[in-house]
Amino acid sequence: MSEYIADADQRRAFLTGFNGSNGTAVVTQTKALLWTDGRYWTQATNQMSPEWTLMKSGEVVSTEDWLGEHFARGQVVGLDPNFVSAAEAISLKQRLSINGIEMRSTVGLIDGVWGEDRPVFSVGELAIHPESLSGCSVAEKLKLLRRDIETNKAQGWVGCALDEICWLFNLRGSDIPFNPVFRAFAVLTSNEMHLFTDQSRITKEIQYHIGPQVQVHSYEDIGPYLAANKANKLLVDPNQLNYRLYSLIQSKEIMDSPSIVSLHKAKKNNAELDGIRQAHLVDGVALTAFLHWLTTNVGKTTEFEASEKLEEFRSAMPGHKGPSFDTIAGYGHNGAIIHYKPEKETCLEIGTDSLFLLDSGGQYCNGTTDVTRTVSFADIPSPQLKYFYTLVLKGHIAFEQLVFPEGTFGSRLDSIARVALWRNGLDYPHGTGHGVGAYLNVHEGPQGVGFRKRNNEVGFFPGMTISNEPGYYLEGQFGIRIESVLICKRVETKFEPDKHFCGFETVTMTPISTKLVDVSLLDDDELNWLNNYNTKVRHSLMQGIMKYFPDSKSYLETETAGLTR
Repeated sequence: MSEYIADADQRRAFLTGFNGSNGTAVVTQTKALLWTDGRYWTQATNQMSPEWTLMKSGEVVSTEDWLGEHFARGQVVGLDPNFVSAAEAISLKQRLSINGIEMRSTVGLIDGVWGEDRPVFSVGELAIHPESLSGCSVAEKLKLLRRDIETNKAQGWVGCALDEICWLFNLRGSDIPFNPVFRAFAVLTSNEMHLFTDQSRITKEIQYHIGPQVQVHSYEDIGPYLAANKANKLLVDPNQLNYRLYSLIQSKEIMDSPSIVSLHKAKKNNAELDGIRQAHLVDGVALTAFLHWLTTNVGKTTEFEASEKLEEFRSAMPGHKGPSFDTIAGYGHNGAIIHYKPEKETCLEIGTDSLFLLDSGGQYCNGTTDVTRTVSFADIPSPQLKYFYTLVLKGHIAFEQLVFPEGTFGSRLDSIARVALWRNGLDYPHGTGHGVGAYLNVHEGPQGVGFRKRNNEVGFFPGMTISNEPGYYLEGQFGIRIESVLICKRVETKFEPDKHFCGFETVTMTPISTKLVDVSLLDDDELNWLNNYNTKVRHSLMQGIMKYFPDSKSYLETETAGLTR
């Protein structure tokens, strides 16, 4: 049930051709339909064969309602319970039953079609994430969770989110591309701790690290264990656990609850926050030097070559472990494809006639980065492009400057980043921000900022991270996005100091291009913010630039020079 999965689990991509992180495929005797959200409409249209029909989530009926309306009483809808969450399956079953439609398990249907071409799993080694970076020992985390189990009047907790298991055991893996996680389940009770994973990688050092109290089992043993578990009440997140495993423990008392780990993991401690800041500093050095290189190679490099070159710059930095996701490097109309990935055979050459959108990130031993910058290589960008870019920048600044009561939901903050665009009848079809891990997944919950209120939504508290990424996309022409990672922190207000209010600290340190700014659209406060941010970037990066990429010194100075009216 992870957002990012191994190649062997890319069943929807195999079936449809569409490899975005969000989507549901439905195949009937006469139709092949794919539901996905606005981030992926253009990508799905480009990747799917003509046999598939795109269903635009938010503009058409839901998958559940479509199935309920298009099947007759007595007919059967199948799903593989290994790859559908318990929450989704239960909701679908209830919706179909209204119309007398049966839901039935169809295990292995797609794998049977995929056959021998299906990739094999790679089992990576585990690495210990030191306490100097995690800020908390495994024993302390287990004690914390057991207290939560007791508070909830339960006897145990079932963990299945891979990043939560890595956080709990202070381990990192390499089973999933771009994410330092490993395939596993975990079960914690008041007096036992069980880890289910490939046992061959539990070395003596790893066993000593996690402690003798942790019993290690084969990954496949999670089903039999849950079926035979003696605990009376288990805390289970039905949005994370698949329907097959959930069904195995339905004979016992299940307490459906958001994971007790997610909020602890989201509220970073001081050691994690310091690591995140350091990771963004070295990442900013690499990204700034890369952008300098790109300015000297415009007209003779492609989107794909630029992506490859960017990884060379990042890999030269201390603590670098690899990219945190597939680099989005879109020139011109490709920039309007929100999650565009350049392919060597079909990518564009980067030129001066349009905008270049670069959304990329790195995994470092002390943090995870995610940053987007949109630039123009024209001597004088068009007034239209500057207008749109500045509206996006105004939203970026407005969100960064927010002050709000502790615990405020992200769905209440989202509109702040859209006001400048809305005033002009414009918008963007994705959320404004997502959490970012501490050398973990680049997308991390439970916090988020989006225009729809989510089930079990949590508010913002000090120590949480969030991306700030408003954008604007004109299909077939260009895309604009400005993204930095922020840390939620407590701030003092003029009145009632005892009430807890929060604001943000920007930790991404990469120049925001000023060439595309229409200064007349910025008020004095916004202009000062931009100049102050770029000045801070210059001072923060200069030492690293001089150490690793001294030829980029003048570029850094030019890109961070202040704007005037």
